[in-house]
Amino acid sequence: MRQVVLLAISAAAVAAQVHQVPASQGWFPSDPAQLGRLLDQTLAVAEKRGGTTPPRQKLMGLIVPHAGLAYSGGVAASAYRRLHQPGNVIVLGFSHRRALSGITAPDLDAYQTPVGEVKVNRAVLKELKFPTVPEEQLCDHSLENQLPFLARVAPQATVVPLYVGSLSEPELAAAARRLAVRVKQGDVLVASSDMTHYGEAYGYAPFPKDELLPKRLLARTIDLVDMIGTLDPGEFERYLTSTKDTTCGWGPIRVLMAALAQTKEEVYLSALDYLASGQLTGDYSQSVGYVAAAFYPESAYGVTPADQRKLLASARRTLEGFVSGGQKALVAVPPEQRNADLEQSAGVFVTLKKNGRLRGCVGHIFPARPLWDAVADRTLAAASEDPRFKPLEAKDGPVTLEVSILTPLRRLANWRQFRVGQGGMILLDGKSGLILPQIAREMGWNRDQFLENLSQKAGLPRDAYRDPRAQLYVYTAQVFGEPGGETPALLTQ
Repeated sequence: MRQVVLLAISAAAVAAQVHQVPASQGWFPSDPAQLGRLLDQTLAVAEKRGGTTPPRQKLMGLIVPHAGLAYSGGVAASAYRRLHQPGNVIVLGFSHRRALSGITAPDLDAYQTPVGEVKVNRAVLKELKFPTVPEEQLCDHSLENQLPFLARVAPQATVVPLYVGSLSEPELAAAARRLAVRVKQGDVLVASSDMTHYGEAYGYAPFPKDELLPKRLLARTIDLVDMIGTLDPGEFERYLTSTKDTTCGWGPIRVLMAALAQTKEEVYLSALDYLASGQLTGDYSQSVGYVAAAFYPESAYGVTPADQRKLLASARRTLEGFVSGGQKALVAVPPEQRNADLEQSAGVFVTLKKNGRLRGCVGHIFPARPLWDAVADRTLAAASEDPRFKPLEAKDGPVTLEVSILTPLRRLANWRQFRVGQGGMILLDGKSGLILPQIAREMGWNRDQFLENLSQKAGLPRDAYRDPRAQLYVYTAQVFGEPGGETPALLTQ
């Protein structure tokens, strides 16, 4: 009997397929202590570049570079710092060595990295119904360079390794539907990609090698991120075709976009970090771009009713100090009342109304400071810096406060995709304009009326939004305010 048990254990051990992630290729150190120190250093660099803001909840997906840790490690760490402790991570890689067809998984039970084992979730892989092949047919650093980070920051998570090859539109749609089901259940998608490869070695030099090259490469990266944020794979592909851009992981990115678009939620891209290898080497004549980006649902950018009351109370106290004594002093949410949600940064607008009419509205579109501070800051600006009004005084009488917390901007492929209920921004010929989403409801505008007013606010002709050169962005906002002019008190513990 004992022999039978031992034979069974032995057979199970033989059957388990564990792949040693090859560190010998120079992508990262093979020594566990050295690799551990390097990973910790990249995380520290990411914190220095991105601040100590705690991870936002409800993460759905990441774009992460895959070059050697000495090059893209800090940017990759900026993405992995946003990863909580997911149960399962689906990593989308590709092969640099051979053309693949469809989506394929290596036939493995686990990966062994120098800093720990990463188990493969065979149950999820079976559910997704992607074929498996022997690992040696796929092994590529686009996927395997992600594994030391996962072993370090999410050691309890399992992984589903997938290699993306050519996919027809029906194949892409079918794969996206299956992956979207897993995202809805809490899995996180990771698309592995470096961005534009510039230089003769890559056969791609669309920009002259002059002092403006770094700015041009950055502008290209911004355009790429904008296209990815549309979650429209067709639009992304058209951009790549028109520019002949050399983003290597376009296949995984395309699958991630299609899958997140299938979740039936409004999903927004938050850009986390960017670096060009030319910044490290001092030589932009051969340079690769690295981007970290995260994807969240609309609901991830709001705050709870309790936090709304804290923010309104902070705004009211700031406003009262200015109106009563001319003090330009912020009364932020007290430290003991702050939490992870209030530590997040977001675009914020504060609107002042008197008898239901506008009396000031100032904000910033892009995240600049934590919410516990930003709302008070924008309140003071709305009371004193709106060029349409004189600074608010006590004699002007009571006003009410309204706060809008914005999602990131998302580029539209064309103006017909705009829907009422969204906010909008237009960029054209060096001019820009922005309108908050609640304005359309208050004014009773339809889509075309909103876009016409948006164009005119930018100082452009009313039909400028139809210009093919116009860049249109949308966002949504969580809007809350003081009902009936009530003055909320600061909450106490």
